Amino acid sequence: MQCKILPNKKIFLVSQARLEHGRVFRKRPGDLVTSRLKDIFHFYILGIGLFPVLCTILYTHIRYDMVPVLFPGPCELSEELKDGPPPHYWQYERTYIRQWWAKHFGVSDIEHHERQLAYNVRAAVLAKWRRVNQRVKHLESELWDYKGWTYQPVSAAWVDYGKWDAQRMKNQYESYRHCTY
Repeated sequence: MQCKILPNKKIFLVSQARLEHGRVFRKRPGDLVTSRLKDIFHFYILGIGLFPVLCTILYTHIRYDMVPVLFPGPCELSEELKDGPPPHYWQYERTYIRQWWAKHFGVSDIEHHERQLAYNVRAAVLAKWRRVNQRVKHLESELWDYKGWTYQPVSAAWVDYGKWDAQRMKNQYESYRHCTY
């Protein structure tokens, strides 16, 4: 607060505007955009979208028998087989939420079993090749041998070319003499 003497010679206190102190927080343009986008994301995605949907799914998944109009009870297959196609794999799930998830995102037990078999076959083939490779390395080290299939025979033409190239490099004229022979 400031003390000022006014022209009528009376002393009284004149405070700053709206009884506040100076600026403590500076306004920056980038903060407005960031805060606005963050608020929009939290409100529209989490507040209106994700959180209520997750709460509804959780409630219906845990207490599906409490709402008999929407969910008449646990899903069960009847013992009698009616005429028509056999039930789908996703119809064996216990709740409607699980059925929907299995239908749109899950795989059937048969497909899962076939994937596991394919994985096991691939793992067995890789293990077999790994054992063969280890056996070859062991025999190479034991017999001081080498991989014979990597040997390339040398022809006389390449030996002659190597000698000619070496002679050419030896007799090459260098104008700047930075290399002495």
